[in-house]
Amino acid sequence: MAVNFKDEVLIRIFAILAVAIVPVAALLMYRTVDIAVLRQAEFQELGRERFRIVTVQAERGNIYSHNDNLLATSVPYFSLHFDPYVASPRDYYDNIDSLALLLSRHVDRDHTPGAWRDSLLMMRDSVSGSANHYFKLAESVSYSELSRIRRFPIFNQGRMGGGLIVEKRAARKRPFGWLARRTIGYSREEGAKVGLEGAFDEQLAGESGKQEMFNMGGGIWLPTENLAIVEPTSGANVYTTLDVNIQDITENALETGVLRNRAEWGAAIVMDVKTGAIRAMANLGAVNAKRNRYAEQYNYAISRSNEPGSTFKLATMMALLEDGYVDLDSEVDIENGVKKFYDLTMEDASAASRNWRIVSVRDAFEQSSNVGMAKLVDSLYHDNEFSERLRDFHLDAESGIELEGERAPFINDTSRSEFSGISRAWMAIGYESRLTPLQMLTFYNAVANGGRMMKPYLVTQVERGGRVMEEYKPTVIDRQIASARTIEQLQSLLEGVVERGTAKRLKSDQYRFAAKTGTSQQNYGQRNRKKEYQASFAGYFPAENPTYSIIVVVKDPTNGAYYGGDVAGPIFKEIADNIYNSMIEVHEPLNRGPRPVLYANELPSRDAGYLPELLTVLDYVNVTVDTLPESELAVVSAGEAAVELAAINPAGQKFPNVRGMRLRDALYVLENDGYVVHPRGVGRVVNMRWQSDGNGNRGRDVELILK
Repeated sequence: MAVNFKDEVLIRIFAILAVAIVPVAALLMYRTVDIAVLRQAEFQELGRERFRIVTVQAERGNIYSHNDNLLATSVPYFSLHFDPYVASPRDYYDNIDSLALLLSRHVDRDHTPGAWRDSLLMMRDSVSGSANHYFKLAESVSYSELSRIRRFPIFNQGRMGGGLIVEKRAARKRPFGWLARRTIGYSREEGAKVGLEGAFDEQLAGESGKQEMFNMGGGIWLPTENLAIVEPTSGANVYTTLDVNIQDITENALETGVLRNRAEWGAAIVMDVKTGAIRAMANLGAVNAKRNRYAEQYNYAISRSNEPGSTFKLATMMALLEDGYVDLDSEVDIENGVKKFYDLTMEDASAASRNWRIVSVRDAFEQSSNVGMAKLVDSLYHDNEFSERLRDFHLDAESGIELEGERAPFINDTSRSEFSGISRAWMAIGYESRLTPLQMLTFYNAVANGGRMMKPYLVTQVERGGRVMEEYKPTVIDRQIASARTIEQLQSLLEGVVERGTAKRLKSDQYRFAAKTGTSQQNYGQRNRKKEYQASFAGYFPAENPTYSIIVVVKDPTNGAYYGGDVAGPIFKEIADNIYNSMIEVHEPLNRGPRPVLYANELPSRDAGYLPELLTVLDYVNVTVDTLPESELAVVSAGEAAVELAAINPAGQKFPNVRGMRLRDALYVLENDGYVVHPRGVGRVVNMRWQSDGNGNRGRDVELILK
């Protein structure tokens, strides 16, 4: 069978292709087997040397205050490298002078344009024969600086066209500087996790991603364009209960106080009475031996537990009243302020007590008589009854604050074999027990809150992408830690301390607050050592309707004073004063009182504007209108004893008349009709000047004269 010419040509073409393709295919197959099987280990090692997968940290979430101020955020910064061989020779050398000038002005001013030009030429010339094509231009470049640099000549062609390579990093910043520094805290890669940053590290950190990196030689690893790697998921935002204004007030007052008293450290906390929300937490410790400079480096408020001293007498009185052993008019012999319990002598700090014998329980508390409180507890309680009663008030429980590092409280157990005969007496006045400032404040806050003990908390919610992941609401620890009668008496006692007792010098004429002073010697029993004291002051305000509770603790003041009322009390007072002055809701409105009455000659006339607003103003000045026009805009006309409102429709006029209107209403009318308004002055429109359109007619521009 004869083969036609066309088929013969096709056969020859297929044969030629087969001859050309089969060897290539065989070679490719051999190379595939060689790479994947025979030399697999060799090429894998080569790949590991040139490429690697690294973890990419997600963008860390923000921390916000109670009033949505930004407390901590991650700010991006960038490292810049340059591959001078990417741009074409023509583009490179035509733009090198301009690029050198801009680099000298905006990247490194220590190099002149000429020096930068020489560097750029050297970079380009040194590329040939060099394994390192990448040169570092700058570190820690901000986003705004990067945006400007990307517009430079050559760089504006992007990474693939201009050779600019950008590596992104992030730095944690606090917009309010040192404000609440220890409470906000930090989270470091080496494992140190402190404050909110540490407690919510997992939520803030988000989920890490993966990035492929390529080894350019010279120890430089740069990201590839591989988009198949896992993208990181941004961290969640944490919203706190902190109020930046109250925090600022608290820190300033605390700093003034610890500097004045040259203390070892000081802590102050402000809590919302009804909810237990922490509005401020300040901690300042001395950073040198002279104690003339302080910083927030340790959270004393939750991590330092000491014997509280006389602020603890509030718990003592709660036990005595709740158990029915005394009432406020009961009497106690304070023995001129000196009493020996076994082999130890207890003394009252108040000089006035040295002249007193029989006093009421109220007076003993308000004057902070150690002897009075100790004698009552020592004589009325037996075995472990007093310790058990204190535990009923949750004084042995941690607060449960979200921060790590809270020190557990300690209440002495008088049933133990090593129990001392003086323990009950000393426990009554705040010794042989240890509490942190926050734990003590939680107890005071319960008294301010009518007996309801609230769990202190610092975080309201954790949110990502507009969705609430975790929510923290006010939590009740105990609905009623003592009877309403006991709480009422305790509140009366705390008010009496300020009115007549150890804090009367701090009494305010603006508002009433309730509080208790406290002083404790921290190293008693240690002979041949300088005495160290802790001064404290705890309470709440306003006394009649408590809004905030506050505690101030100052450790080892060394400038002469050491009593709670002299050292911690003024700090408390400054905090309370400044918060009170900022509490708009508790101040008398300036416009409270009877509304003014207008007389006939004072009635408004020719005022024009939005009808509902006109009616609001007329109602406020006791002017009634019988007939209402059916219009959105109206003009006021005053008669001898009445006011009339007439409908107006400026937009329906050929040239709208807005005389008598305020600027907002005039703008609404004119701009909706397409006019361009040029206002002059303030007040109401008294005249209108129309600008010409160039043909002798009124144009679309109008000048409004206001007075």
